[in-house]
Order: sequence, then C-alpha cells, then structure tokens
Amino acid sequence: MHELRHAYDTHLRGHLPSPSQTGAVHLRDPHLDGASLVRTHYGTHGVVDHGPLPTRTDLPALVARQRDRFDAHSEPAQWRTHAHDPPALAHALDTAGFTPGPERSVLVAKLDDLPTAQPPPDEQLRENDRVSARAVRRLAAGSGPHRRPLAEHEADGYAFENRTLTLVDGAHVRAASWATLRTGTPFVVLEGMTAPRPEFLGEWARHASSGRVLPLWWVWTQAESRLMSAEVDPAAQPDLLKLLLASGFHQVTTARTHTWVPDGTPAPTRPVTELNDDPEHDDLWDRFTNRFFFAPSATVFPGIVEPTPSVTWSVRAVAGNPQRLAELNRSMRLALAASVPEGEHLYSLDWQHIGRRYDPRRVGGDEQPRHPAHTFPDGDYYINLARDLRLGTFGHPWEHGQGTLCVFGQELLTEAEADLNRLLGSPLRRDGQRAD
Repeated sequence: MHELRHAYDTHLRGHLPSPSQTGAVHLRDPHLDGASLVRTHYGTHGVVDHGPLPTRTDLPALVARQRDRFDAHSEPAQWRTHAHDPPALAHALDTAGFTPGPERSVLVAKLDDLPTAQPPPDEQLRENDRVSARAVRRLAAGSGPHRRPLAEHEADGYAFENRTLTLVDGAHVRAASWATLRTGTPFVVLEGMTAPRPEFLGEWARHASSGRVLPLWWVWTQAESRLMSAEVDPAAQPDLLKLLLASGFHQVTTARTHTWVPDGTPAPTRPVTELNDDPEHDDLWDRFTNRFFFAPSATVFPGIVEPTPSVTWSVRAVAGNPQRLAELNRSMRLALAASVPEGEHLYSLDWQHIGRRYDPRRVGGDEQPRHPAHTFPDGDYYINLARDLRLGTFGHPWEHGQGTLCVFGQELLTEAEADLNRLLGSPLRRDGQRAD
C-alpha cells in the first residue's frame, strides 16, 4: 500500500502534462522549493496540483499567489488536496475563500492484477468514433461525477495519450470509459466510466502493456506502463468503487477539490479549440474550397481564385531567416487580431492536418497559450480565416519557388499591407492580377 501511494505521489501529483493540453498553460511556482506544483490556466477555469509540500512552506502565501493569478484571468480555481497533506493547507485554502468539495477515494492498481473480462456475446468493445460520439457525451453528462469530465478530456485536443472506449450493442452505446496515458510516468489514469463495467479495465491494461504496435495506440504500447489510478466519490458511485476494489485496486489516500470563484465573469470557452473530425471543421473547409476554388497542386498556381481585395507576395525574402520569419508571424498575428471585433474567433487551418479556432486576444501573451496561427507556408498550405470568410490569409508552399502569401479582406489589408511590403518586398499580384 505504501509503495503504491509513494508511486502516486511521485509520478502523478504535480505532473507537468506532456504534450500540453490544447488551449491551456501549465506553469510552475518559482517561489516554491522542494516540491512540484503545477498551476494550469484553461481560460474557463484553473487547477492547482502539487506533490507533498515541505513542512517549511508558507502555505498562506503559496495559496494567495495562485489565487491572485487566477483572479487576474477571472478564472474559477480548483485546488486538489489529499488526506496526507498538512492540515494547515486546508485551513489556508479556507481562509483564502476556497470551498471544499466531497471527499473521493484515490485508488491505484497494478495493470498485471487487473482481470480480463469479455463483454457479452451481443456487445463489443471499440474505440469511440464520430458516429458514437454524441451518444457517449450524453452518457458521460448523465453519469459520474467523474475524475475528469469527458468534455474536458475532449477539449484537451487530439492526442494519442487520450483515448475513449465504448461498449456497443449494434448501433447502441451501452457504456463508455476514457483514460489518459501520463507520458513519462508508469501510470494510466482512469478519468471516467459511465457504468461499472469490468470489460473496460482489462482493455485499458491490454492496450497499455501490449507488445503489439497498434496504429492509434502506439504511444501506449511503447510507454511500458505498470500502474493505473482512479478516483471515485464513494457516496455517488458505490457500485464503481466496489468494482474497482474487487478488480485489484487499493485505496491509497483520499482527495478533495477546493473551489474558489472570482468576482469577474469567466470565459465560456478555452482560448484555443482543436478542430479535427467534426462538422465545424468540415463546413469551414467546404465553404473555403467552394468560395475560392481551392485546388492543391505543386505545379498549378496560385491555388485559389484570389478575391478582391487581395494582395499576394512572394515569401522568398524571409525564407531561411528565423528572425524575419518570427517577425512575419508576429506582424500577421497582430494584424489579424486588430481586424476583428473583441469576442470574434478566428480559424487557423492546415491542409490535411488539425485546425484550430481561437480568440486572438487570449493567445500569445503572458500566461496565455501559444498562438496557433502560422503565416509562412512551411511545406503546408497555411490558412487563416474569419468564420464568414470576409478576411484571411492563404499561404501556398510551392508557388514562386519558396512560397507565396495572399492576404485578403480590406480590414486585414489595412492593418497588414505596410508591414508586409517592408518584410516581403513588392507584391506579385493585386486582386488576382499581376502587380505593376
């Protein structure tokens, strides 16, 4: 038992996510010595997670520092504590205005101890897909509470570390479970299960310890995971707790989430949202292709019917120069933000890759996620758009030797044209016609 709790404290608490979660910022506290603390800003809320704290830690000051940073972003804050943390921490959180939630059982199992259970003949296990996603979300919303809501799990973006399994009977989804591989640790974390079905446990263990390289599970099969953790509210989910304890899990401690709410209004969405296999992404690509007659080709140029007004430049002047490339990206990001009213989102598309929707005023700054927009077409078609297609950029990776950049929409040209002339030189075309 002590060995399992030590592994949990060492590897999971205060763990810095890798890869970073989409639209989130993960920060260390530079004033805290001798312990690992991660403060995560999601834009919609924030979370503090840390390992055991040294006895000399100034707990009121530590709590106040984190709370003040969340307050600066108008983010509600969640602070996870454990039964073996110093009692003074809960007192410091209470004094700072945090409200404690229900106590949850923290469980750890060795993957080798998890039983293998086959589903009934009329059911089968499979990876969640686009067809079943809506039913899975309904099941997740109507069950729990889960260690981490499925909505947050999905908002983290497409990553091989995050997987969702479903139990299906024909076209009907009977149950779902989602889990995360904690890269760099021996752990798989069971984030949620809509019904206490033992079939999920064996399947998670199989994927995490299989010697076979499976296309969508290759990160799992290479990780050599040995342990699985879970959290259960015993009052709300007694059947799930009973299943886990009967399947080889051991309770190593308890956890409690303390919540603080700022005076300001939190943002309704993260600053960045990944768009991959979903209707919004498909719709945007379809409308862009139909409106601009997008025709990808390495030999036929310019790749789109350039609209009026638009200006197109060769990007040869900045190719291979990291400083000038960074200046080009910085200039275009500022111009894009200045071209749309506050609250309007923009879209960054990458042909045959994952796209992103983002708030241009909530990215790229201090304690903000990286800016997702790219301008220089570095081997791919990079496209930045307003949702209604009234303005944007189109980067062609092969035209004119090292690529071209078309900027369209009067608002964006007003903001960007002078800087682009300075960085890239004279335009090649205006409104799709050769520039004189």
